[in-house]
Amino acid sequence: MLIPLQEKDFDKYIDFAYELALDPARSFYPVYFDGIKTKADFIAEARRAFTSPTREILLYQADGAVEGWLHYFYWPEDHYLQLYTSCIRRNAAGALEELSGYLAARYPGYDWLIGFPAENREAKDWAEGAGFCELDDAQNYSFFFDRYDPVPDDPSVERITEENFEKFQRVHRTIEDDMYWNSRRVREKLSQWNLFVAEENGIAGEVMANFNGSMCEIFALACEDGQFHERLYRRLLTRFLNEGKRQGSKYMTFFVGTDDEMNRLMPELDFHLVGRYLAYRKRI
Repeated sequence: MLIPLQEKDFDKYIDFAYELALDPARSFYPVYFDGIKTKADFIAEARRAFTSPTREILLYQADGAVEGWLHYFYWPEDHYLQLYTSCIRRNAAGALEELSGYLAARYPGYDWLIGFPAENREAKDWAEGAGFCELDDAQNYSFFFDRYDPVPDDPSVERITEENFEKFQRVHRTIEDDMYWNSRRVREKLSQWNLFVAEENGIAGEVMANFNGSMCEIFALACEDGQFHERLYRRLLTRFLNEGKRQGSKYMTFFVGTDDEMNRLMPELDFHLVGRYLAYRKRI
């Protein structure tokens, strides 16, 4: 049974939910065992469900006991919704099945994204059995800027603005087919992004990221030919890390495909592996 969480009951369940959120086998993304996000962050994010008209937390009850909660948000203009800071102690498949019916009745035609640690086998089995398509299979890394000493900026790595946006689009159009943040949406929200491009031997690459207070996240690191170019990636990442340090960032999240050669560079660049991330999508 799914029951909307009332604000008056928030304190009754928050400790229970946070404890579950620390367990990879029972939680969903974004995770709170990455060495970056804290319990205070979890509480603040969950409380947004009471102030935002496009968020909701549903308690999941089974056999008379609350087994966790399902927190989601949606964007009406894009017909998109996503499970968020959710956690279930037992019978995740049953909880997700009920949620599927609940969301389908309210948001028909929406694209639903669900992401979770690979350890959450029950969620994976349910998503595949419910007709979801795999969207991402990646290694999740954390980076801590207090351990990073900047190096001189490479002047050949170019910051993207409205005036030279086509240089970013040249690369981004090669990877944007299944990505929410396609070139059009990035350009519409350009002020919230930090974009850099560089070339090597005629091949262009991009790094796409945002900075949000002490936290930043890389959304894309790619070359236009889809190949791994170690020196080009190093140049782009170094420019980005310098920018993060300059802007006062403390932490960074970065997802790298499990079969991507970048994984062998991550420890060398002082990125710390959090775990494997799986994402699935379905139109409901």
